[in-house]
Amino acid sequence: MTELPDLSSARIRAAAAGRERAPEVQACLDGAPGYFERTEGAPVAPDAALRLLADAEGDPERQVLLLEARTGGPPLGILDLYLHQPEPGVAHVGLLLLREAVQGRGLGREVVEALARALATAGFTALRASVTAETPAAREFWERLGFAEAGRIDRGVTVYEMLLDR
Repeated sequence: MTELPDLSSARIRAAAAGRERAPEVQACLDGAPGYFERTEGAPVAPDAALRLLADAEGDPERQVLLLEARTGGPPLGILDLYLHQPEPGVAHVGLLLLREAVQGRGLGREVVEALARALATAGFTALRASVTAETPAAREFWERLGFAEAGRIDRGVTVYEMLLDR
C-alpha cells in the first residue's frame, strides 16, 4: 500500500474512511442528491457507502477519504482515490464529491491542489479524473484547474489529466 503525505489543506483535513465511518460517508453521499439524480437517475442507495468502502478494501492502492472541516462539524465530502492507476506513478480520482451545501466555496479546488502537492511529493507524475457526460459542471471544474482531456472510456466517461510538477 502506498503511503501519501498529508492531503490536508488550510480549511480541510483528509481522514481515511473505513467501514466504521460508513454513516459519515453515507451522509456525504446523501448530501449531494443532484449528483446521483444526474448520474444514476435516482437517489443514492441507502447502502452505497458500505458498498463503496467494501469495494475499496479489496484494493490496497485505493483510498477513500473523508474531507472534514478543520473547524469541526460533519464531513464536507469524500475523495475516492486510486493510486498507480492505470499505471505506476499515476493517481486517478474516481470521485470527488462535496455536499451541495458547501459547494461553490473553493473547497474542491483546495482539495485538488493539496492532493496534487502530496502526490508530486510522493513521486507521482500525473493526476487523472473521470467525468461522466451527465456532469458538465464537473468537466468545467477539472478544466478550470488545468486538467486536459486524456481520453474517453465507455458509457460517456471522459478522463482528464494534469501532469504533476516534481
